[in-house]
Amino acid sequence: MLKKYLPEDEQRRLRNTLKQTAGPVARRDGGTIELLTHTGMRIGECLHLSVGDAVAALKTGYIFLAKETRKGRADEKRDHEVLVTVPVRAALNELLALREGAALDEALIVSRKSGGQAMSVRAFEQRVAYWAKQAGLPDGVSPHWFRHTRAMNIMRRTTSPDPLGIVKAALGHSSIRSTEVYARQTRENVEAALREVDGKPRLRLADLRKMHEGRVSL
Repeated sequence: MLKKYLPEDEQRRLRNTLKQTAGPVARRDGGTIELLTHTGMRIGECLHLSVGDAVAALKTGYIFLAKETRKGRADEKRDHEVLVTVPVRAALNELLALREGAALDEALIVSRKSGGQAMSVRAFEQRVAYWAKQAGLPDGVSPHWFRHTRAMNIMRRTTSPDPLGIVKAALGHSSIRSTEVYARQTRENVEAALREVDGKPRLRLADLRKMHEGRVSL
C-alpha cells in the first residue's frame, strides 16, 4: 500500500498553512512545494534550477531537466521536460519575484543564510518537516512525497484511458515497472473500504438522550 504521498485534504491543509504565514521564507517554501507538487520533480532537480531556467520555462512552456542533473535510477538519467501548467507557471513567477535582480545563472531557490547560494537538499528537507508539523501532517513527510503526490493526483484526476502511461511520461520513468506502484491501493481507499465493511457504530436511544442532556462527552 502506497503511503508516502499527501491525499487531497492534506495538500489543502499544507497549502493553507503556508498561505496564512507572511514573509519571504514562507513564500519561497510555498512556491517550491507548489512547484514540486505540480511537476513531480525530484528535490535535487528542483534546487538545481537557475533563474535563467525558470525564465526559459515561462517562454517555452517546458522546464528542461538535463540528464546530468537527474539523480534517479540509473536507467532514468536522460534529458526530461516538464510541462508548465497554470499552477507551475504561478509557482515559477512567485519564485522569480523573490529573486528580482538576480543574474540568470544564479540559483532560483536560495537559502537566506548562504549568501545567495542554492539551497541544499538537507535544508529543504528540514523546511518541509517544519511546515508539515505546522499543518498537522503525519510524521516523516519529505520533499519526495510531493513526487508521489503528483503521480497520485494524475491517477485520481485524469480521464485518460492509460493513466499509468501519463504518470510514466510526467515523471520521466523509462520503464512502466517504476510507475506501477501508483496502481496499488492507497491508504485512503483502504480506510474507506474498511469503514464501509465494518459499518458505522450505532448508538442506542438511551445513549443519544444522555448525550443530549450533556451527561456524557461527545
